[in-house]
Amino acid sequence: MRQATNALLAAPVALAARFGALLRRSTLTRIGLALGLAFVLGVGVLGTGQPQTTVATRTTPILPLAQTAFTTTFSTDRGLSEPVTLAFTTPMDAASVAGAIKVEPAKPVDLSWDATRKILTVTPRGRWSLGTFTTVTVPAGTLAATGQPLARPARSVFLTRDATIASVIPTVSFGTRVGLETTFIVSFTQPVDPETIGDAIRLDPPIAGTIRPLLHRDGPTRYEFTPSAPLRSGVAYQLIVSGARDVDGLPLEDVALAVRAVKAPAVVRFRPFAKSTDVARDATISVRFTEVMDRRSTARAFSVSVGGKAVAGSIRWAEKDTVLVFTPKSALPYSSKVSMKVAASATDTSGVPLAAAATAGYRTASKGGPVNDTTGGVSIGGGGAVGGGNWAAVETYYLGLMNCTRTGGWVTSTGRCSSPGGRNVAPLRLSTGISSKVSRPYARRLAIGNDCSHFIGGSPGDRLRRAGYSSYRWAENIGCRSGGAKAAVLASHLNFQSERSYNGGHYRNMMNSAYSQVGIGVWVSGGRVRLVVDFYHP
Repeated sequence: MRQATNALLAAPVALAARFGALLRRSTLTRIGLALGLAFVLGVGVLGTGQPQTTVATRTTPILPLAQTAFTTTFSTDRGLSEPVTLAFTTPMDAASVAGAIKVEPAKPVDLSWDATRKILTVTPRGRWSLGTFTTVTVPAGTLAATGQPLARPARSVFLTRDATIASVIPTVSFGTRVGLETTFIVSFTQPVDPETIGDAIRLDPPIAGTIRPLLHRDGPTRYEFTPSAPLRSGVAYQLIVSGARDVDGLPLEDVALAVRAVKAPAVVRFRPFAKSTDVARDATISVRFTEVMDRRSTARAFSVSVGGKAVAGSIRWAEKDTVLVFTPKSALPYSSKVSMKVAASATDTSGVPLAAAATAGYRTASKGGPVNDTTGGVSIGGGGAVGGGNWAAVETYYLGLMNCTRTGGWVTSTGRCSSPGGRNVAPLRLSTGISSKVSRPYARRLAIGNDCSHFIGGSPGDRLRRAGYSSYRWAENIGCRSGGAKAAVLASHLNFQSERSYNGGHYRNMMNSAYSQVGIGVWVSGGRVRLVVDFYHP
């Protein structure tokens, strides 16, 4: 009978050894299989506490302890240095236990007893193995202090904890990208040695940062990394965790989270241009952005002021919500400094905030300031009036302004050409065909529709091709103002000319020697003046 019983008990031990590797898989698989195995083994107490004790009976002659003395304890996620205990109902023979105890998988252990020699503590020398199903058994036949043998084994069955794993998440994300002001939360599945964290978490490309623990009841297993400066727009980064150790001193596997910072919107330019002077008091104000903007947040972030006082007006949008256009409610004061600002709270349609606040300023014209209504000695440099239109003379006037700057002169605020000549480039020739078929019709459309865009009904190249001008060498400048026609085109040209300091697009177009012809269209409607200049070379 005893042999049959021992054989039955041997089967669960062999089963435990076979399933050890399987139990190292996922946490749910491990716990489920371990619980089933513990049931087969005849679990007496579930948990890490001591098992319920039974009373051994001393008889003569010597007989085995009663079957009720058999017990098995079971636990999961046991620490690698954590000891296990076995409880007996009677004092045990320490030497007999030391000679009989078995640890599977094999591991050197130290044994210690309490004063009654009923509680045995088994401590690993070093650490238990990670993620391993382990049994500690005092087998049947081991002697009590009375000389009685155990009829059934006493056993502790446990699963050691898994390896500590790190994971990283950003705190601010926009779809698949992260915000420029994001921080990173690094989480660990087990407590870690805080002394190893400071050097383990870093960004690449490098940005210095601070690391702080996020506490919870089980200790600091989460840390927040805060970069000392915003991420750079559109740049790819890696948040790396390398060199951290857990509380048992074991190194963690390296982890890296690859992210890309959002492409934050930015201000391309204001109009009127920064530091412009003699600007018409009722000039339309606009700001162009690199991205499609959220109308509400951007309108709230935009402001115009004179002398520190806000200017009232209306806002509309152009060019697929990349240009905000502001029309003052009334003409601004003479000789005043006008400030334009977009706060960093403006966002694009994805919710990404402006990379940085932007400001610019200009000065309005003085009362009774000069407005040049004639060519004023400006060298026309080729071409003549585009006959028939109400504003043909203004178109010719503008050709003179443009060729003055193109050939090396400088147009003054009075409309005169200062120091003309000196630049080795041919003046632009006025094309009556481009003017009448492309530039003037488009200027009319813009003025009547109160628009200011290159892309209504297609691109400038589309309009040229429809009119029979198929060359790929073309460019376009547009001026959008109000008031008198000549004063408006002069103000537009002064803005184009002022781009010389940073080689702006309008300035490059009119100075580009690759263009030989130009179409010019001027149209006035409801006080709105639109100037369209189409550069071309066959």
